[in-house]
Amino acid sequence: MMLIKEKEYKDFSWDFRRKANHKPLVAHFELTYRCILHCRHCYSECYNNNRASRRELSTKKQKQLLDKCKAGNVLWLCFTGGDPLFRKDFAEIYAYAKNSGFVITVFSSLAGLDRELFRMFCEHPPFKIETTLNSSDAGLYHKITKTNLFERHIDAIKKLINAGIYVRVKTLITKQNLHQVERIKELVESLGAVFTPSAMVYAQLNGNKDNTALRLHPQDMLMITKKYGHLSKLRAQAGERKTTLKDLTGRIRGKKVLSCAAGIDTFWITARGRMIVCCDIRKPDYDLLKSGNSVEEGFYSLNRTLRSWRFKTDSLCGKCKYRRICSWCPGRAFIETGNSEEPVGYFCELTKRLVKDQEENKSRI
Repeated sequence: MMLIKEKEYKDFSWDFRRKANHKPLVAHFELTYRCILHCRHCYSECYNNNRASRRELSTKKQKQLLDKCKAGNVLWLCFTGGDPLFRKDFAEIYAYAKNSGFVITVFSSLAGLDRELFRMFCEHPPFKIETTLNSSDAGLYHKITKTNLFERHIDAIKKLINAGIYVRVKTLITKQNLHQVERIKELVESLGAVFTPSAMVYAQLNGNKDNTALRLHPQDMLMITKKYGHLSKLRAQAGERKTTLKDLTGRIRGKKVLSCAAGIDTFWITARGRMIVCCDIRKPDYDLLKSGNSVEEGFYSLNRTLRSWRFKTDSLCGKCKYRRICSWCPGRAFIETGNSEEPVGYFCELTKRLVKDQEENKSRI
C-alpha cells in the first residue's frame, strides 16, 4: 500500500492551485443579497431589500449551478451574499453541495444561526465559517448594524468554536469603530479566534458612494496598515513575504488594464445566476444556467475578454509606476466614477502616503 505524505493544508492548496494552471477551481456563490444586518459600509447593502430578493434563483436552479460546478471540476466553494443563512432553503442547498464533495466555506453574519443550522454544521462541518464583528459592545453594534443582535452574534461564534468548527472573525475598521479597535481585538481573541482586520470601504454595487464617507482618513489608514497588517494586495503581490517598495514599483509594460489575479482560478456566481470572474467587475458576465453552457467555457471566455482590455485613454493609472501597490482597479473605478480608467482620489492619496512613509523610514512592506 502506498502512503501519501502528510502536508500542511495551506501548502497543499497552494501547490494544487499552482499546478492546476489557470483552471476554474474556486466558486463564490452569492446566494442572496439579503441580510438581517443593515450595515452602512456594506457594498451590497443597496440590494438588501425585497425587490432584489424577488430576482433570486430558486432552490432547483441553485442545484443546477452546483451540478455545473461539479462537472467543471470545481473543488472549493464559498457561500456568500448578503448572508446565505437568510435563505430558508440554505440547509438544503448546503447539504446538496456537501454531498457533491465540495470543500465549503460559509460567509455569514451568524445572526440567523438557529438550532437546526447549528446541528447541521456540527454533523456536516464546513471547511470554515467567516463572520465579521465590528464592535465590542451592543451600543456600537446597534449603531453599525441597525439591530440588537450583538449577544446572539457573540453566542453563535462561541458555540461554533466550542463545537470544533473553524471560525474566522474579521473586522472592518471604519470611522464608526476606529476608537474601539483594541477592544474588538481583545474580544475576538477572548473568543478563541484570530483578530483579522481590514480597513477598506468600497462603493456600493449600484454606484452609490454614500458609504465611502466612512473611510478612514488616509493617515489613520496608514496607521492601521502598519499596526495590524498590510494591505491584502501588497501581501498578494509579495507572495506572502516581506519585500521592498522598489520590488513593487515600476510602470507596467503595454496598455493592459488588468494587473491583478482576477480570473486566475476563481469565479463568482451572482444571486441572479450570472458568472463573473471578479466581484468588482460585473460586466461582462456569462449565463451559466443556459442549456449547453459550462463552467469551463464561461471561465475561459470571460478571461479572454478581460485580459484583452487595453487602456483607451491617456489614463493616469495606466502610466502610474505605483499601480501594483495601489487599491485601484478598473472594476472599483467604474463603480465609483462610472469610468473604468478613471483614478479614484482616495486610492491615490493612500498610495502617496504609503510611498512617502516607506521612503522616509526605509522600511519593508
